[in-house]
Amino acid sequence: MLKKFYFVSVLFIGFCITCLSQNNQGFTFHKPHKKRYKIGFVNYNNLIIIKVKLNNRPMNFLVDTGVDKTVLFGLEGDEESIKENSTKILIRGVSGKKKTYAYKNENNLLEIGKLKDTSHDVYAIFDKDFNISDKIGYQVQGILGYNFFRDLIVKINYKRDFIKIYNPENFSKSLRCYESIDLKLYKQKPYLKAQLKQKGNVRSFMFLLDTGSGDAIWVQPQPDTRIPEKSFDDILGYGFADIIRGKRTKADGFNLGSYQLKSPKIAYPDTLAYSGLEFTSKSGVIGSEIMRRFHWVLDYSNKRVYFKKNNDFSDQFNYDMSGLILKYDGYQIITSYVNVFSRAKAQTDNSAGYNKIADEPDFYIEKRPILRVGAVRPNSSAFEAGFVEGDEIVSINSRASHKYDLQEIMKIFSSEEGRIINFEIRRGGRLYEKSLRLKSRFLE
Repeated sequence: MLKKFYFVSVLFIGFCITCLSQNNQGFTFHKPHKKRYKIGFVNYNNLIIIKVKLNNRPMNFLVDTGVDKTVLFGLEGDEESIKENSTKILIRGVSGKKKTYAYKNENNLLEIGKLKDTSHDVYAIFDKDFNISDKIGYQVQGILGYNFFRDLIVKINYKRDFIKIYNPENFSKSLRCYESIDLKLYKQKPYLKAQLKQKGNVRSFMFLLDTGSGDAIWVQPQPDTRIPEKSFDDILGYGFADIIRGKRTKADGFNLGSYQLKSPKIAYPDTLAYSGLEFTSKSGVIGSEIMRRFHWVLDYSNKRVYFKKNNDFSDQFNYDMSGLILKYDGYQIITSYVNVFSRAKAQTDNSAGYNKIADEPDFYIEKRPILRVGAVRPNSSAFEAGFVEGDEIVSINSRASHKYDLQEIMKIFSSEEGRIINFEIRRGGRLYEKSLRLKSRFLE
């Protein structure tokens, strides 16, 4: 059973796959006595993106402890051949309302550096609504979860953007400087026990440890939950095909082992928005906004997790102050000319009495991503400024939108209260200028 959250400053929630368990042999080292490999990753909004080869084709995969199957999407040209050789499986979005199909394809070759799995099962999804690339702002073709962690010991270093993979049979690294606690695997996903302090009360939760989440903490509100007055209704983010709403606030503190984090962000999702998820009164989600503050070692086989704080431990928990939720929506084709005159040779045409150009200029064709407003948070600065869903963002602070990535934009939107951000937008074929002032959503 696969049920999934995605947060990138906002939240992305996945889907549910029900099928028989996988029996693939797992990843192996290319040399039996090799102790470890080091794999660099792209740290994009605290999400871990690695390069892989699937059946010798290079791809980008999101590494996600919150997923129990390997998922493919955004494929072009392979749909018919994959469907012919696959098992068709019904999947649902987090709300339970959105439905589509995944196609299980067995015995694939998946390589990560010198790690290799020769019998890897993947689930291909062709429905564009279930493609997360446009929402996270980075081209990924797949998600890699439980099968990557199952038989390996994995160290994650968010500060230096690398993963170290250890062969359990030859593991000899000292972990004395790390704290450790039990790791519970439930439906092939890792959970650990931690404490949340809110309104003077301390409660223990079993938290899903989720590298695929860019947010901090999620918990389900209960009838006796006292949400602080300094909170606000918010769009927490997208599902693959759903919008998730809820309340956002700050907790008093979060305790993991002997470590205590002050005033972390916390979200309480609307129970009607995630009927497809299994939430209980004592479970929640820890995302990478918490995880990036630690070094981690995950040992699924022995059901232990090791952690120690890094230099980001005391960073403030920032959040979006614009109210805009942005996404990419296809591309526009731009033709640009260069060297228009540099290679030209002037020739005199005596009969006409003018110079004519002998050579044609060079040109190149460029695909530029189209950035749109996916949603506007209610009662936010963007709402007050008149932004609406579907607006195309042409420029931000006089810089063309295609020259930013979403990570840069999110840093601007969470930078400084009172800062004015200027936009050029396109709506209905016409250009407009708009501006908004970043403001706190919390009542002071």
